[in-house]
Order: sequence, then C-alpha cells, then structure tokens
Amino acid sequence: MKFHEPGITVFFLLVLVSTFYLATWAENIPIFSEGHTELPNKNVEVDLPSWADFTLDMQEVDVEIEEYLEEEEEEEERSMVETRTINLRHNLWSPEFDTCTIENIGKSMRFQGTDEAVARLHNLFINLNEIGRDEREAIHVFHFGDSQIECDRITGRIRSSWQKTWGGSGPGLIPATQPVPSLSVRQETEGNVTRFTRFGKVDTTLGHTCYGGMAALAVIKDSARIILKAHPMGFHKNKIWEEVEILFGAVPMGGTLKIYGQATDTTITNIPPSSEGKHFTLKTMLKGELEDLEICIEGYHVEITGIRIGSPDGVQVHNIPMRGSSGTLFSRLHKKHFKAYMQNWDVGMVILQYGGNAAPYISDSTLAERYGKRFGRQVKYIRSVLPEAAVLVIGPSDMGQTLDSTKLSYPMLGNIRTAMRDATIKEGGLFWDLSDVMGGPGTMEAWASAQPQLAAPDLVHFTPKGARKIGQELDRAFRAEYRTWVDEIRENNK
Repeated sequence: MKFHEPGITVFFLLVLVSTFYLATWAENIPIFSEGHTELPNKNVEVDLPSWADFTLDMQEVDVEIEEYLEEEEEEEERSMVETRTINLRHNLWSPEFDTCTIENIGKSMRFQGTDEAVARLHNLFINLNEIGRDEREAIHVFHFGDSQIECDRITGRIRSSWQKTWGGSGPGLIPATQPVPSLSVRQETEGNVTRFTRFGKVDTTLGHTCYGGMAALAVIKDSARIILKAHPMGFHKNKIWEEVEILFGAVPMGGTLKIYGQATDTTITNIPPSSEGKHFTLKTMLKGELEDLEICIEGYHVEITGIRIGSPDGVQVHNIPMRGSSGTLFSRLHKKHFKAYMQNWDVGMVILQYGGNAAPYISDSTLAERYGKRFGRQVKYIRSVLPEAAVLVIGPSDMGQTLDSTKLSYPMLGNIRTAMRDATIKEGGLFWDLSDVMGGPGTMEAWASAQPQLAAPDLVHFTPKGARKIGQELDRAFRAEYRTWVDEIRENNK
C-alpha cells in the first residue's frame, strides 16, 4: 500500500483550511441589496359612505394574512378526524321537517363546497355530538349579516331549533345599546352612552379599530344603566338566562359593574383598568329563571363590546346584523383584538349573510367579480382567525326593483351570487344560494304577493313570517348535512 509523504499531507490540510476561511469571508460580501418598503405601523381610518364598498373608484388594498394551515397540517387534521371513534348520541329532538339527507333534499338546498370545507362542518357535528359529555363548554355560532337578519330574524329560528336538539339557552350576544328592536330581548339603555360602528357611517373620533366581534361598541362616560327583559313573544329557550357575560375593551381608569335581577342576588364587581386594544370579560351566574336584569356601569371611560346572555354549555347562536354592510369590513377590524375576541369561545361555525347591499351599485360583470374577490378575502381572513371553524356563506336573496314597473330582479344579482360562490369555495367556505332556495329570479315579487305575505313591498326584505321560513329552510339544509354525516358514522361503526 502506498502512503502520502508527510509534507504533502500538511500542504493539503493548509489548502483545505484556507478554502473554508475564504468561503466564510465571501459570504459576508454584499452581492446586491434588496429594497424593503414597510408600511407605517399605525391604523388608518377612512370615513366612507355606507355604499362605498361597492364603487369602482375606491382603491383596493390587499391585506396580507398569514396562512392558517400548511398542507401537511391539513392532511394530518383530516386524518385525525377520519380515524376518531365517534359514539353517536341517541334520542335527540328534531323538527318534523328533518327527514332528508343531502341525497334527497334537492340540489338547490345543498351546501356547496370542497371536501375540506365539508370536513370542517363534520368536525362541528363531532363537537355537537360531544355536548353533555366531560363538562364540555358551549359551542358558539356567529351569524353575521346585513339588515335581513335584524331583529333576530332567521337567527332566532335556527337558535331555537339547535338549542332544543343540542342544549343551551339564551339569545347570545347583544349590543350595550340596541338601535333596532329585537324579537329576543327588550332593551333600554340610560346614561351617557355613545355607540360606534365599523359599518355604515364610521365615526373616526373613536381613534382605533378595536370594535370586537360585533364590529360595534358603546363608550360609557361616567355611568349608564342597561335594562334587559326577555321578549314575551320570543322563543322559550331565549327566556332562560343562566349567565351574563360583559365584554370590555379599553377601560383606562377602571370602573364598577353592578348586576341585579328579581331572582339573582345583587353582585358588585370592580372593572380592572385596561388600555386600548385589550379584551376581557366579566361573568356573573344567574338563576336560570325568567327575570329582568339591570346592569349598572360606572367609570370615566368604559368600552363595552358586547353583552352575552345564555348558558355555559350547549349551543350559543349570536345574531349580529350590520345595516348597510356588504360584508367586506372584517379585515378592517384590528386583527389582534378581533382574534382575541373570537377565540374567547369555542366557535364551531361562522355564518356570513351578505350581498344584498351590493346589488344596487353593481352595474356590470367586472364590478361583480371585483366584489366577489373582496368578499372572498373576508372569508380567508375569518378562516385565518378561526381555522377550525366551518364558514357558511348565505348568498343574497332575490331582490326586486320597485321603481321599475317590470319589478324584475337586479340585473347583476346573478353575477354577484356566482362571484360570491366561487370566491367562497376557493377560500374554503361553504355556500348556500338563498335566491335558488326561494325559487330563483323574480320570486321576491311572488313572496310579496303571497298570503300570508312573506316579503315586504320594497321587494328586498322579508316579513317576519318570510324570515321564519328562511330560517326553517336553513335549518332543514343544515340537518340534511347532519343526518348524512350520522348515516356515514353508523355505516362505519358496523
């Protein structure tokens, strides 16, 4: 065997060490410089008219959001759901119309979406099935929408039905000051209270965008008294209040919270000081009996971002109407604050019911596509905040033009529905086409002429009876998905 000479070996090692040194030095030499432009680290408020969401001349701003699930994580999550052992609950209450699966309910009634979106809905079903076991906390459903859902319309119907099946009680979230009467709670607010909203005409004197999940808050100066009474015509479950939770934003100097009712002993709690952008809650247990509540708040400056009345378990369904909104405001809320607000609870599903306010201002297919893309970004945004929740988008209803003697649907309504559907499905949401459920274009006039009347003369809004019918149809579609899932689980358990 032939060996190297010692001198050659030393020379080779010197060359090798020198090479490593030069390579390290070369890495520190700037080959080129990349320019970076950073946006100013502050919130920018723009006072826009309520219809500005739909106009062409408004500059679009893409909001960069972090991806909520990597592809590998999504595959792992789906695999975990599929292999999970599920023991179905039996003898659950169901309405008389709950007889269909997605195979026989009719194509127009089905939720449309990808397998991944349906899997998130099935995950909600799994969690609903676990209610009542191991002291599981309540599952929350947020129903955001425009004026079609004001007064607890549509929402109240599905809340009552779902609470009968899976438990829970109470009307859920309500604002500290109610601008529109509700069919679930009668409410009076006294004192120095100012309401701020992120929809409609925005009052920029608030100075921040930490509105919370209702996109609205009330600022109390000095003191206020809020009187809450269960609506006598409301659903039975709405009248059972087991707890009240007050949601706070900025309270720079702290304050005092006093709650009392006919059945509940008076409780007095100190409100701790908190700065702008903070979110916290104070909860008081109630007797679960029919009673009026009085909530008294004192403090130099107290922000109330909501009041939740309900139960600690079962299902909590929140009705959050935003008059005049097209549903493109969520990404304008302070994300960290909105995330803290929503993640305060176990949110199983978010329902978005918008599109009607866009129809009068969209005159061509380009505008419809633009609105659809902007709306799709809201679905993506919400999914980034609540990655495990199912997102269901309810498209706009049919809408007639009363100023037009033909009373036909708005010409671009079909394009708007298509754009919303495509964007929703692309971003991982489910879509329910309300116009198709009603019967297609032109049916709003038929609903307005029906006996009993199901739509208002403006050919835009539903009457209370019409809203209850829509709520029932939504419940029917939801339960068809649930019944299909139950059948699949039973088949797999054989």
